[in-house]
Amino acid sequence: MPEFLTDIRPPAADPYVALAKAADLAGLSGVVVPNDPDGPEPLVTAAGLVRVTRHATVFAEVRPGIATPQYTAKFSATLQRFSGGRFGWYVGDDADSTAFVETAREFWDNADGLPDVLSEHAFPQVAVAKAAHSARLEVQGLAPAAVAELIDEHAGFGVTEFYFGVGHDPGEIYRIGEYVLPQLSQQKERETAHVG
Repeated sequence: MPEFLTDIRPPAADPYVALAKAADLAGLSGVVVPNDPDGPEPLVTAAGLVRVTRHATVFAEVRPGIATPQYTAKFSATLQRFSGGRFGWYVGDDADSTAFVETAREFWDNADGLPDVLSEHAFPQVAVAKAAHSARLEVQGLAPAAVAELIDEHAGFGVTEFYFGVGHDPGEIYRIGEYVLPQLSQQKERETAHVG
């Protein structure tokens, strides 16, 4: 455009915000903000996403070495306070991450650790990447029936937590909420009806 013209269109929506809102409205239980060296900082991004969601837990990927466990605990306690307890950590399945979480939890629970105004809130929910009971499913571009089949297949191996890789289209998240979750809920009711 020529320099004398001004583009008055609003800036494009942040994809993180759109995806988090979609997950919240679709009934998914949480959103994971991954650590991307070329992207925004996960803890700060999670703080923004907690503000634009109402029900979903927002998990920030926490990596040892980025900040101390004590600072991360204090930052997290503040987010717990303002989110109504909807903030969590997404950590690696390794010794460094385990030690980081343990140190942060000790600081959280220690009377000389967090300030009183922050210590009354629960420690963030911790989700462990690649845990035996979890699976990351790349569902970008898949039809809802195919997503449900993938979930069924993994559930047969004892997987109870699913993380969906969806790209940048909030519509895919809405379709999971609209078609996949009710189907899985009905299937679970049928399974429960056949037990005992």
